Amino acid sequence: MEKYFYCRADSTLANDDDNANGSCLVKVSDLISMGSTANGSLALRFKPRMNAFSGGEAANVDYKTDSITLTVSDNTQKTIIERILAEVQKPQIAGAPYFITLFDAVTGDGIKGVTAASVAIAAAQA
Repeated sequence: MEKYFYCRADSTLANDDDNANGSCLVKVSDLISMGSTANGSLALRFKPRMNAFSGGEAANVDYKTDSITLTVSDNTQKTIIERILAEVQKPQIAGAPYFITLFDAVTGDGIKGVTAASVAIAAAQA
């Protein structure tokens, strides 16, 4: 079975159905890159779940990526990247979870050093 990244940006229990801040699961194999976007920010970019068609047809597709941006302490991006990769490389053994919690605003679980998250999913247009 494939591994997945889990993220939840909102700590309000009633907001779990929110597309951007509720529970989000992304396949680890869809990860394209990780990169700093500011001193205290690390963006993980993924293959999009869907593409946005600017003109309504495939010829005008806007190739967008989905992203999860993690808030971290200033200049700790390399350490966070190493922690994420270590989680990805852990072997799957009986009873091991198939998802890696990047950040969970409800429980506080996640990659050590991550204090918040935001999710941007490319939306399809008609």
